[in-house]
Amino acid sequence: MVACTEWLVEVDQRVWSEQVFGTPRLAVMIPYTLWFAVAWSAAINGAFRTGTSLPVLPVAIWLPMIIGVPLLLLSKRVGRVLDAMPATWLIALQLYRVFGSWALVAALRGTLTGLLGWPAGIGDVLTGLFAVPAAIAVANGTAQGRRAAIIWNIFGLADFAVAITMGAITSPGPLQLIVPDVPSIGATGAYPGVFTPAFAVPCGVLLHALALRQLYRRVKPRA
Repeated sequence: MVACTEWLVEVDQRVWSEQVFGTPRLAVMIPYTLWFAVAWSAAINGAFRTGTSLPVLPVAIWLPMIIGVPLLLLSKRVGRVLDAMPATWLIALQLYRVFGSWALVAALRGTLTGLLGWPAGIGDVLTGLFAVPAAIAVANGTAQGRRAAIIWNIFGLADFAVAITMGAITSPGPLQLIVPDVPSIGATGAYPGVFTPAFAVPCGVLLHALALRQLYRRVKPRA
């Protein structure tokens, strides 16, 4: 994600230097860094652990998406930055999703319920493995390549949807439907595992939103 924010700034200084943000690099880096710092601090200090008076983890997951997705999809300035960027970057960047294999390892070791670990881990690994092929397909500039990238993005979003759903129904709370033998992430809220839903998941959703908007703008009139 840090690399992504750097790309957004470096790709076309003319776009980002227009009189909107004043200091374009800071306009991207400050909110992102603050978000990372707050999520990390909350995780290591046990704010996401069960027993807290507020549903901190659901807020950490949903609030950045509720705020970020409309801003990224509707901002004309973001659209111009996306037009200046190669369509491959936002897709290939999600190669990092292969690190979601930690959930598979945790499920195998019995430290995370398989109801969450298996679907979330497999979905993350597949998304990461197919990120580079999807980026190569887009680079070919064909309609089929663009369609393949859209399908890849939808699959990546579906993986997050499954992970969030399984986390909700296996963790203590009003949405819990299953009480697993092994605690879910939301049941313990322990660091470092909880940092994945608290930060990595909304980051990934925002990346997919940006990538889909960029692909959409490749065939539509630009505004």
